[in-house]
Amino acid sequence: MKKRLNVFCVLMLLLMATMVVMTFVTGADAFQEGWEKGSNAEPDYSWAHLLAFIAEMFAIVAALVSFISFIRFILNVNRNKVFVWENVSLLRLTACGLIIVALVATGDELYTGCSFVDVYEHFFDAFLFGVFNLIIAEVFAVGLKLQEEQDLTV
Repeated sequence: MKKRLNVFCVLMLLLMATMVVMTFVTGADAFQEGWEKGSNAEPDYSWAHLLAFIAEMFAIVAALVSFISFIRFILNVNRNKVFVWENVSLLRLTACGLIIVALVATGDELYTGCSFVDVYEHFFDAFLFGVFNLIIAEVFAVGLKLQEEQDLTV
């Protein structure tokens, strides 16, 4: 059973890593185009640009926290620490990070004029994965509460 859980966790980690890499790969052309426009244009410093930069940095930090939390969850599973409260916290952190990334990226894309269909195609999977992690974290929490109640029953 542990081996199967490890395989699923590694598969999920690979899917997360692929999602992050593909986000950077698909955004590389847009980044290069923006870089070229920015290097040829007169500097335009505004509060909107500063706010967008801060939001994007916040999303990057949230993505890193999410990725690291999921790796720590996998390491706990490998150490036979499956149903512990630390895993509930790690899964919640993973979920919150993914949801934040999806929401910030969606807001940024909609603000720059992308269509809702394009935003849905690019970021809905990260949002869905985050909500799924929240559900799994709550299942773990309910299971742990039931286990504690059973341990107290004599």
